[in-house]
Amino acid sequence: MDWNRTSRHSIFAKYSAMKSVFHGEPSLGQAIGDCACDGGLGDFHDLVQLVTVGHTLTLSPTLVVDGNVGFTRMSEYGQTPDFGNNIGSDVLGIPGTNNGSDLRSSGIPFFSVTGFADLGNPEGWNPAFRNDWSFTSSHNVRWSHGKHQVSAGTDIVHHHLNHWQPELGSGPRGEFDFSGSTTALNGGAPPNLFNAFAQFELGLFNGTGKSEQFIKATAKEWQFGWFVGDRYRITSKLTVTLGLRYEYYPLMTRDGAFKFDRYDVTTNNVLLGGIGSNPANLGVTTSKKLFAPRVGFAYQINNGTVVRAGFGISVDPLPLARPLRGFYPLTVGSNFSGVNSFVPAGSFSPLAAPLPGGPLPVGIPSVCCPDISSGTLPLPAQALERTVGPGELKRGYIESWNLVVERKLPANFFFSVGYVGTQTVHQFGDLNINASLPGTGQLGQPLNCQTPNFTTNPPTCVVPAFGRTTDTLLFQGWLSANYHSLQAAITRQFSKGLMVKGAYTYSKAIDMTDDDGWAELDWNDPNILRRNRAQAGFNTPHIFQLAYVYELPLGKGKPWANGGGTATKILSGWQTSSIFSAISGQPGWDSPLRASDASLNAKGQVQTPDLVGQVKKLGGVGPGNPYYDPTAFAPVTIVGYGNVGRNTLLGPGTVNLDFSLFRTVNITERFGLQLRVDAANLFNSPHFNNPNGDLTSGSFMEINSAKFDERQFRLGVRLSF
Repeated sequence: MDWNRTSRHSIFAKYSAMKSVFHGEPSLGQAIGDCACDGGLGDFHDLVQLVTVGHTLTLSPTLVVDGNVGFTRMSEYGQTPDFGNNIGSDVLGIPGTNNGSDLRSSGIPFFSVTGFADLGNPEGWNPAFRNDWSFTSSHNVRWSHGKHQVSAGTDIVHHHLNHWQPELGSGPRGEFDFSGSTTALNGGAPPNLFNAFAQFELGLFNGTGKSEQFIKATAKEWQFGWFVGDRYRITSKLTVTLGLRYEYYPLMTRDGAFKFDRYDVTTNNVLLGGIGSNPANLGVTTSKKLFAPRVGFAYQINNGTVVRAGFGISVDPLPLARPLRGFYPLTVGSNFSGVNSFVPAGSFSPLAAPLPGGPLPVGIPSVCCPDISSGTLPLPAQALERTVGPGELKRGYIESWNLVVERKLPANFFFSVGYVGTQTVHQFGDLNINASLPGTGQLGQPLNCQTPNFTTNPPTCVVPAFGRTTDTLLFQGWLSANYHSLQAAITRQFSKGLMVKGAYTYSKAIDMTDDDGWAELDWNDPNILRRNRAQAGFNTPHIFQLAYVYELPLGKGKPWANGGGTATKILSGWQTSSIFSAISGQPGWDSPLRASDASLNAKGQVQTPDLVGQVKKLGGVGPGNPYYDPTAFAPVTIVGYGNVGRNTLLGPGTVNLDFSLFRTVNITERFGLQLRVDAANLFNSPHFNNPNGDLTSGSFMEINSAKFDERQFRLGVRLSF
């Protein structure tokens, strides 16, 4: 609703609501498996509501004030196809899987067999029950005076997260892993998919885990921003823009008994802020020096050429609720594994656990009920943990710069070419401080054993630490990333029935991890941390796109078929449009190159294959037709990480053409009717996923799947008035 209160003051108000249900079909039917979709398994019910109120007030011809206030609320709950049936405990009889007192943990456990499709329910984060809301407020003032246009303003944001989602580790139904190491020959060849299948047949899992959520995950965060800027037209040909922004991000807090939580690595205790003698912030601070300058200029060399350049800093606005929303004691995500690669943690096979009176399967050890009353509680040895350290939590920022030349060409074409780059400083990321070095296994984990002795057989622990054998992630702004690109564009403004836009980008993106809110590293070895730095998983070296809108030269007022009659009526008003794109492949962050880590024997590290030959792109698609020559890679036969780096190979690119044909008919002076047909991926070009990078898989380097973007037609009718 718009209200022109006076000739100088307008007010608007908006309310919108979206209610939807998303359904994800399991790929293996009652055995579940991965979702045959881009979302989650089962049904997700969403209700999103948005309220916004804003205004614009003209105080004088040179002074304008505007502002808006908004509130968004999102409610969502999801239920997997196996929801409501305790298949793990009641049907399969595996202890420690489903929690009989909480229906939300019902369903079938996840069985991960290396080299085979996922069996059971692999979505540890599902089901999810979320109720989140955000408040935003933005107010600005703009003043024009002579050659200056000065602006200033403020932004205030508040986020409130409320989640039941025991997503840490293996999820509420439990997980059993079969890597093949238990059935491989100790000291022999690395295990393959046949070893993994044999291990599954015997029921000898070498790793298991489960997640239990005891306290609802909540987080409250404020974000504040203030800015001032000046657009200064120095001469008729030179305009300079100067600006400075200041932002402040207080530390997040929680609802309930404690305000914040942090793991103390020196005592193995989790501290709860606001309980007992613990301060609310537990010694964690945030920066009050986040100044972000921006500067730019535009210079007109002549009537047809303009040069533009700029530099600016933007602070990463990531809410801390995403990486820190629900670790111990809110959620207990526990992973259990054997003493080393060749000793299983347990079994659910009757053959593996014969006891007097009959066989008894062993399931997942119980994890129960942390007591938070003291505000200081020991962290269980198997509980996953992500924490910040004491002192300042560094929030990252992105430096951006560009230099662009624009040139006017004949026939109403405009061409631009330029360099665009960014540098990310203090990117958020994790460091697994409980990772071990190659060949040291669990004894090499610093939070498990303070002083191991590897000279004995088997190795022993001389001075124990805290007995922690699972991941312990230290979250901090300490990573970096950069992007460099050559960007060219050509545009023809709509004239004589034709509009054209084209763009080409040649670029390279480099980082150490592709995320900043759930950002784990492949290698946590302090000696080789820089090995993580490589082309980003989303790096796309070449992107070319060309689009047009064209009024067919037929019918009334056009060069042809304009003489009136039936032909003119039928052929008038038709337009076509199209978008063509040719995009190179990405390095394959969804299917990275991996070898079996059995010979690595290190926790918190990954092993890649060894490169033993020249990499040849064969271009094959489908079973038995590898995309890259698989013989160029081999298992690692010594204790080590493998010599293949992170994100070394590009997957297949895509070529796509979208096409539209439409006609607008003026029914009356006020009413118009548009008839249109749209074709997405007109030529049904296949857009393949990346090749399988798992060296232990029988389909290594094969492409056996494609993206869900096959050809689609859509017929539409639009009434405008």
